[in-house]
Amino acid sequence: MAVFDAETPSLTLAEIARRSGQDRATARRGALTLVQAGYLRQDGRMLSLTPRVLALAGGFLQANQFGRRVQPLLNQHAHALGLGITLCILDQGRVLVLAQSTVDQGPVTYGFTAGSHIPLLHTSLGRMLLACLPEEEVKERLAQAEIPRHTEQSLTQADDILEQVNLARRQGWSFTDSEFEPGILGVAVPVSAPGGTPIVVGASIPRGQSLAHDTEDLLRGLQVCAADLRQSKAVDCL
Repeated sequence: MAVFDAETPSLTLAEIARRSGQDRATARRGALTLVQAGYLRQDGRMLSLTPRVLALAGGFLQANQFGRRVQPLLNQHAHALGLGITLCILDQGRVLVLAQSTVDQGPVTYGFTAGSHIPLLHTSLGRMLLACLPEEEVKERLAQAEIPRHTEQSLTQADDILEQVNLARRQGWSFTDSEFEPGILGVAVPVSAPGGTPIVVGASIPRGQSLAHDTEDLLRGLQVCAADLRQSKAVDCL
């Protein structure tokens, strides 16, 4: 089910097989099983997700009390910053959104929700997640990765991205400027302890817009949010 995304909400069996790395017969059996279980719907040659897939995520979030332990903390700190805060984890080479808190009249709204995937290499969230890994593992991932160009500012050389990841590891925070969305600055900090499952929080602000806070205020606010999440043990289940 992870092969579906916002750009490709419907796929053929051949496309599912290619994206999942399975042969077509295996992909067909799996897809038909999911159709029978109600997680996929079939319209001619095209297959798409049904709302029932939300029950899988809902069961995980409820079992780990995200609504009681994680979301209130994100809401509290988002309100203090006046910016949306996103909690993410590393998921098979992409950034997976676990939870998000938005604010009324927030300066940046991407439209991402829990379960959304965000690019790994050109976002502060992704680079901070990579910085939670050993340098050799990051090198291997970069050697195998396709490096797209989202904007004119996107770094496209693996060595340049590795340098930024190593910088994030040393300083304990990651910063990007217009590499994923033009004119958007991103800041992210780690939540997880060294050696644990990489988990980060981050937020974004428009470049050059007059705000009640600057990037230093944002960094401090995110660091306090991450510390509160660690202290509450709200993400120990991950």
